[in-house]
Amino acid sequence: MRLEKISTTLLVALLGATSLPAQDQVSLTVDATMDVYRAGGYNDGSNGIAPVVFTFPAHAWQTMTFPSVGGAWGCQNGLPENGADGIISGPCLAQGGPTNFSSIGPFSGIHLTDFQGPLVGMFLADTLPVSPPAALRFYASNNSDGGIQTDFLALAPQIGQVFFIGDGLTGTGTGSIQTFYVPDDATHLYLGYLDNCKAPNNTTPSCYSDNVGSLNVTARLQQYRLEWIKPSLIGLPPARTSASMVYDPAMGATLLYGGNTYNTLFGDTWAFSKTTGWTQLAPAVSPPPLQGASLAYDATTQTIVLFGGCLAHIGQSITCSNQTWTWDGVTWTEQFPPVSPAARNWNAPNGMVFDSQLGKVVMFGGLDNETWEWDGKSKTWTQQFPAHSPSPRSATLAYDESANQVVLFGGDFTGYQLFGDTWTYDGVDWVQQQPVTSPEARADNGLAFDPILKRVVLFGGLAGPCEDCGETRLNDTWLWNGDNWIQLQTAFSPAPRSGTSFTYDGTTKGMLLFGGWGTDFSFTDTTWLFKFF
Repeated sequence: MRLEKISTTLLVALLGATSLPAQDQVSLTVDATMDVYRAGGYNDGSNGIAPVVFTFPAHAWQTMTFPSVGGAWGCQNGLPENGADGIISGPCLAQGGPTNFSSIGPFSGIHLTDFQGPLVGMFLADTLPVSPPAALRFYASNNSDGGIQTDFLALAPQIGQVFFIGDGLTGTGTGSIQTFYVPDDATHLYLGYLDNCKAPNNTTPSCYSDNVGSLNVTARLQQYRLEWIKPSLIGLPPARTSASMVYDPAMGATLLYGGNTYNTLFGDTWAFSKTTGWTQLAPAVSPPPLQGASLAYDATTQTIVLFGGCLAHIGQSITCSNQTWTWDGVTWTEQFPPVSPAARNWNAPNGMVFDSQLGKVVMFGGLDNETWEWDGKSKTWTQQFPAHSPSPRSATLAYDESANQVVLFGGDFTGYQLFGDTWTYDGVDWVQQQPVTSPEARADNGLAFDPILKRVVLFGGLAGPCEDCGETRLNDTWLWNGDNWIQLQTAFSPAPRSGTSFTYDGTTKGMLLFGGWGTDFSFTDTTWLFKFF
């Protein structure tokens, strides 16, 4: 298998290079006795002092970086010889051991697998959290317990969630500047340390008073803009529409399967990541060539599930499949559940998504209004019977992780009736939403959730009025915030298209778009990214 090269232009874009001016910058001294769990005036009972704070106005789409972190600290009246990234050996580590804090009051815990004593931060709003968010785990080199390696490029902590900062670089004293996405309602950043006494009392903050030294930290707050970019790539998949695509975090790449043109139906499998670009894979077994199949990543089994799709290219009579396949990162395996949904037609993929609240894949429609759930552990399909449902249609779905709901927008019925309604599914019932503003009715649009923006993103689609009679294709970009649709105006945008492949790509921390059917009825092989700058 040959790994295609990624262009320098793309690498620069994906590493988050930016020339935006700083919106606000401060220099802070973080004394070694500062306990981050005393943020916001909270008293956690330790002998540390309150952490230093950077206060700023709440605003959507802000980032925090730490372009300069210097100084050193030490423990138990020792020499200040430990840096901001913490320590992996030495007397301080021996005295306390790696940090393993559970939630403390309104704040999250934090777990450090194989190191101790880094500079950490916490974002807060004007009031303390009602309940603590989940604890994050970080590791330097030992990933046996999972978590986030300290060389990450970007991190999106929640309000009240303690997170690793270190020296603000992907390496220790070297590397790229790391980016931290500021929660929309955050007004304070607190900086401090994690410290604890020797076991068995090392599960709560303690033993701060005998620390020495300090760190000098430059914190930079800046607003960012959302933009489409078209990287220069080689080794692209052939031009097509209606290819299925989803990000596979277990594999660390986005997977693309199938699609079609006027004369070709594809059965190839491709992977995309920021380090390799597009790479064609060669699995030992594959589904039949398909267009419009639905893909979803099943986090319970760490596999991708594929259902349905049609066995014809454009211009042929359509015969559709009800086969279920799974991808394990190496090859495809056909599954044979005792009950399956009937074969159904999607002109565009994304007719199903993984619902993390349910722990199952949810599928809707395909020229009917049935709702089905795939249980990856038992490898079974089960039809659901909600009290309310959208009307029969083919439509795209996304899972809104902020609201724990499946989101459906628009769609079409047999290509002659387009919809512009918004529905959500909470695992029990479908509810039609009533947003003040909405995209115009369409089908075959891109729809996916961006966990960095914490928004569902919609792009383009077919605005009708019907197949082969004055079709209009779109290239507008919208965000769903849980209550309303907001249209974005960007400096650049992909050309109008329908049937594009669209998903969040974890390797680039942005939305990935590939291919589609253009206004001149041609097919494209272009790749675009939608992300912050």
